[in-house]
Amino acid sequence: MRDRLNSLKLLTTYDPQDKMVWNLLNLYGYDEDNISKKLTVTGVPKTDYINVSFGSENPELSAYVSNKIGAKFKEFYSSLTSTNTRESLYKLDSLRESKRREVDTLRFRLQRFRDKIGTPNTGDAATAAMSGLQELTSAQTAQEANLNDYRQRLSSIIEQLREINSNTSTPATTVPINSHGDEILTLRRINEDLAAKLALKGGVDANLQRQIDDNINKINQLSRGNSSPIVDKSGKEADRKQELINQKLELQSAIASTQDNIELYKSRVAEFRKIAFSGGGQEVVANAYQNDLTIAQRDLEKYNSSIFASQDIDVSPDFNFKQILLGQPPIKPEPAKTLLILSISGLSLFFLAILIIIILELLDFSMRTPSIFRKETKMEVLSTVEQIQLDKKSLQEYFDFNLQPDRERTSLSFIESMRKLRFALEHSGKRIILFTSTKPQEGKTVIIESVAHTFSMNKKKILIIDSNFANNTLTRDFSAKPSLVSFSMNGEDSVDKVWDITTVTNIPNVDIIGCDEGNYSPSEILPKNNLMEHLGKLKHQYDFILIEGAALNIHADSKELLEFVDGVVAVFSAKSTLQETDRDSIVYLKHNRHKFIGAVLNNFDEQNLGL
Repeated sequence: MRDRLNSLKLLTTYDPQDKMVWNLLNLYGYDEDNISKKLTVTGVPKTDYINVSFGSENPELSAYVSNKIGAKFKEFYSSLTSTNTRESLYKLDSLRESKRREVDTLRFRLQRFRDKIGTPNTGDAATAAMSGLQELTSAQTAQEANLNDYRQRLSSIIEQLREINSNTSTPATTVPINSHGDEILTLRRINEDLAAKLALKGGVDANLQRQIDDNINKINQLSRGNSSPIVDKSGKEADRKQELINQKLELQSAIASTQDNIELYKSRVAEFRKIAFSGGGQEVVANAYQNDLTIAQRDLEKYNSSIFASQDIDVSPDFNFKQILLGQPPIKPEPAKTLLILSISGLSLFFLAILIIIILELLDFSMRTPSIFRKETKMEVLSTVEQIQLDKKSLQEYFDFNLQPDRERTSLSFIESMRKLRFALEHSGKRIILFTSTKPQEGKTVIIESVAHTFSMNKKKILIIDSNFANNTLTRDFSAKPSLVSFSMNGEDSVDKVWDITTVTNIPNVDIIGCDEGNYSPSEILPKNNLMEHLGKLKHQYDFILIEGAALNIHADSKELLEFVDGVVAVFSAKSTLQETDRDSIVYLKHNRHKFIGAVLNNFDEQNLGL
């Protein structure tokens, strides 16, 4: 593992030994995720300094990690830069060899010219100057073409660097890169050799000049072209950026050198032009050749200096990273601020709970209070019945005062609500009363049984008729005879036959007539001369007749029974919400206001009184 650390190589999960090390790091909390949570690396504003800090339970460990990360960063950066620099050295070396061949060619040309002219002859000045003028003009043209080529390539590289810098925060993608650098470099070397041959022939060889022009056109096309394969930007972006920076530096150096050459060629062209038309000597031509050699030797020295600077990273100021401050353990540990955090958490939970309660209240459209019920239905409330727990205690036990002399508050409140409803029914002047609701499961059965209990406490004789064919709960609760659908008076005036179909309940002075459960309405199942048509005769035997009907929204039962009763009471649950069908049923009840007594708000929660 020390070899991996020294060579800066990553651990691999497919290697068993590396995987064991990785599991050990995870076990001690030194994996990448845990370290990233505690490690902070930030740049100091308006400076080129980097601040590295690490937090842990051990101050010495924090200082060690901070200092070690700084050292490893320098080591990694030096290794990365060394790799990029070695790649750049190969390119610089090839350029240096090309320039060295050019220097040798120019030196040979100068030496051959001096051997040729021997002692200068002023009579040949015009001819020699004209020959040199042609050669210099051709060389100047080649340098200007190279300058245009360098500038176009530099512009392309600058644009690529701008795109790389602007896309550093974007997800990994794939981009095309220019892969014609080697071909362009080869064409440039060919042009340099051709230019040297052209210079030896006095710059008047049309075939060589045409080859140079064709190569320049190919270089321009390859510089603008981009037909290389697609590569992964996220994996090679850093290498590509370093390569572009190296190419940029090379092109800037080449542009500066070429501009100097062009200026020198211009001055030499002017000088040779003057000599060609005003006289001169062959020594001037030799001096021109000497100047060309000097320029080439200067360029060669530049390449040698670049290679020398790239061979040692520490010499370059771009790689001069230094750690100016060492990480130190704190004198005392930082405060955990536990009390502050707990206080803020408690307050946050408190306000969050309040907000949730408010939102739930705003979203609660149930008729949970009498005021909301009156506002929504515009109906009179006869009584508000508090919700009771029938799963813990039967309805009979709520009205059995002998069992519990010290009755709980809920029982007393429920009984008082039923007494209030009894009082309203007694003073309504109605004796045959239908209990219905807009939707099922609103509590009609419990209300009827409870009212029967309160009437029994008041020594009233009560008859309960279960006509809720959709749900005959009353029949089942009292085990009543389901004889309503089969009973018929057959034209008799006496009600003595009724006693055969009634069932005595466990409530004193309360009888019941049950029904069969089925999917039919009263008009469909009740025979002629049925009991409902003779309820008026039973008023002499009972003080009140309480009838349960099915829900108005779903069944027509209650509407069919309405003609046989004196009054109707609607039962609503405080936990229900009003739907469009409920409003239609309420409109129906209001249209029969001569029989409608009022509404009972059932399952009321006393805690909602403050709303």
